[in-house]
Amino acid sequence: MSILSTTNLTKQYGKEPNVVNALKGIDLSIEQGEFAAIIGTSGSGKSTLLNMLGGLDRPTSGSVRVDDFELGKLNDEDLTVFRRQRIGFIFQNYNLVPVLNVYENITMPIRLDGKKPDRKFIREIISLLGLDEKIYNMPNTLSGGQQQRVAIARALAGKPAIVLADEPTGNLDSRTSDEVIELLKVTSRKYSQTIVMITHNPEIAAQADRCIRIEDGRICE
Repeated sequence: MSILSTTNLTKQYGKEPNVVNALKGIDLSIEQGEFAAIIGTSGSGKSTLLNMLGGLDRPTSGSVRVDDFELGKLNDEDLTVFRRQRIGFIFQNYNLVPVLNVYENITMPIRLDGKKPDRKFIREIISLLGLDEKIYNMPNTLSGGQQQRVAIARALAGKPAIVLADEPTGNLDSRTSDEVIELLKVTSRKYSQTIVMITHNPEIAAQADRCIRIEDGRICE
């Protein structure tokens, strides 16, 4: 079953005669529980596509559907709530809150919604990611790999429909990168979690279930 799809998705920046066509009619379908990598060089449109999939930007034309919701039909306020509840984000630079400890960072998006965290589920994630002894640590005491594990736990904690990972290994050495990708694969399988990862690295992309190449704003699988 497709949980994430785009139909004839386009994105233009600027005005005539200086229009930049960042996305040119993208048709994409991601299945429930799939771990997909979108690979492309700088300027290929991969980051623009991720922003569209996550509702961080709106397309010029076409549509994005996540879990049977068409994102373009949601107003800004509803889209913000939808994003927080249904989409988990993992960023290259971790984006942890420096004044919160590990556990507080992981549960922060849930608390922002005024909901109670599922403590048993979160403890399970923390254990799976090897963070049991770090839950009271502050981010500045963690290595890059440990900070990215916290970011993964935060993305999973709210049980989102999809997780979007933007160059999640970009700031990590090759060994730590492999560990992080393996953890993404494990969590995808264990929780049937749909993950879409953006990367420029073919070796990283090859570890996903499916590799989708984007060039000059077009999919060329």
